[in-house]
Amino acid sequence: MRISWKAVFFENFSYKVVALFISLILWVTILGRRDFQVTKNVELDLAVATGVVLESQSVDHVKVRVAGPRTALRKFLETGATQVLNVDVSGYKPGTYRVTIPTQKLDLPFGVKILSVKPAEIEIHLR
Repeated sequence: MRISWKAVFFENFSYKVVALFISLILWVTILGRRDFQVTKNVELDLAVATGVVLESQSVDHVKVRVAGPRTALRKFLETGATQVLNVDVSGYKPGTYRVTIPTQKLDLPFGVKILSVKPAEIEIHLR
């Protein structure tokens, strides 16, 4: 028994076209899902206890490197250069300390993850 190529190609043709479109949509979606990376400067705002004065800090901003889908990164960058990371040092008494940057307090859109923060910690002097 011999099967013709015409019958193989055109039999259930509408199902084959639909399957082709679904596979193309999935392929484009998966390939378009690559994560991109950007770096943004974020200002630090240190909250000290009453009666304690922040005399100095090693840096006033940190560089945050993040990765994620392009649309989510666009949202992250559009928050403006005025995005501030609040660091609570109100439990510290006068002296010199090394404080780790609390990256979990950074407001990130869904799908964006932090790759690095430089510097990861800062030195402060309270008086």
